[in-house]
Amino acid sequence: MTIFHRLGVIDAGVEVVPVKAFADQMSTGVSYFEQFVWDLEQRGVADIDIPVLVLGLTA
Repeated sequence: MTIFHRLGVIDAGVEVVPVKAFADQMSTGVSYFEQFVWDLEQRGVADIDIPVLVLGLTA
């Protein structure tokens, strides 16, 4: 999303990812909501951040 923000195409983003229980039913390598949230909390704020709404889906 950062690339599109720098190009002036977007001002914010939306990430739609499955929750872990749903991701477990998918093929390998699928990111899931709980991991996404943990990663964002652990990495902290960066100067390239843009507003993002993260939605977790379940089956």
